[in-house]
Amino acid sequence: MQVPPQASASNPLLFPEIRNKSLCTDPACYQAKIQALVQLRVEPLVKEGKTPVQISESPSWQVRSKAPNTLYEGQYRRAKREGECPQTQAAVIVDGHKAGTILRICADENCKTHRQFSHYEISPQEREQRRKLALAIRVQKESRSRILQTVRQKLPGALARADFEMVALDYFRRLGHDNHHRLFQVYGWEEKKTKTSWGGKSVDHEKLAADRVRAMTTAELNRFAIVCSLVSDLYCPGYSAAETLSKEANLMRLAARYKVNATKITSKVSAELSAKRKGGRPGDAPPK
Repeated sequence: MQVPPQASASNPLLFPEIRNKSLCTDPACYQAKIQALVQLRVEPLVKEGKTPVQISESPSWQVRSKAPNTLYEGQYRRAKREGECPQTQAAVIVDGHKAGTILRICADENCKTHRQFSHYEISPQEREQRRKLALAIRVQKESRSRILQTVRQKLPGALARADFEMVALDYFRRLGHDNHHRLFQVYGWEEKKTKTSWGGKSVDHEKLAADRVRAMTTAELNRFAIVCSLVSDLYCPGYSAAETLSKEANLMRLAARYKVNATKITSKVSAELSAKRKGGRPGDAPPK
């Protein structure tokens, strides 16, 4: 028998992964075959005077272009047998791998028999619990907002020592682990490890920093807050480590403000590291 050109068997080298060698690869032809199969399965029911409903197994909320006179998943519920409820009727699947399958469905959203399978109805007790929880959440949100507004109105023009410590430590906590490590290196602080609840050891940067901050003078605390805003600029991406820091970065803007010659510092570092690599002195010219 001659194989049609749109069948996968006509070109096995092009479709080696397809086990079914008689699969049709022409969309229009394939749909025509599907419709013919559906019509063939429906004919016996039509002869009995029944008109099956066309259904699809695709969810209704995922289908952009819906076929006319077709119900989609979510618009019907399957019945186990004929007469399971007064609204039970025959249906035929018109697409997908199960096209042509005859089954029973109920499309009545208010059906007392099938409603329980598609709709979850909460009990009066659970409804009351949800109402109380929603009220408690609203109370917390509104009360916290009012507390903040009241505190904001009482804040002095100059921060008290305790307020400044709170702001500095809160800023520090938000930096993240990597920047915590960089900041400890800047200050030369020991990253002492302590035992964790799970038995291992780790560095509790927040606790160590809190002890250091509380021992700072007001001037040192001022500088610490500024350093927290600069430490993230120490990060050099591995994929582009040679990329220079932007002039808009906090570190470069502050360097310019306090007349720190960043270009001169970079050139000196380059000369030192190049000389060290060659085994020369810092004043030697860098290698070409």
